[in-house]
Amino acid sequence: MENTVEDAHELTWFCTDLTDLRADARQEGWSAELERILAELRDGTRPAAAVLEAVRVRLGMPARPRAYTPFPGQEAAPPPAGSYTCPGGRCSRVEDRRPGAPLPECAVYDEPFTFG
Repeated sequence: MENTVEDAHELTWFCTDLTDLRADARQEGWSAELERILAELRDGTRPAAAVLEAVRVRLGMPARPRAYTPFPGQEAAPPPAGSYTCPGGRCSRVEDRRPGAPLPECAVYDEPFTFG
């Protein structure tokens, strides 16, 4: 399933906060639901926007966050040399890696970031 620029923006939020979301889900008893939703996202059976809306609703957050949303067709600036990006270019997350630090990983797809 092809991701839109908006999907990429949303996946950035989701990937960045997934560790905390998993901890919250464990405490509140909906870990299985979160993992099922995550599996649907990984398999491409549900669009990213629908998956993230379900997570936000479960958290009691507004389905559409009030934040910057890029215009359709607006491309993100290319990552600077020496940065790590989301594997497969699924989201717009960019991470730097300090010497000796572990390789950044995508929490959503459980894959290491790509150097670019």
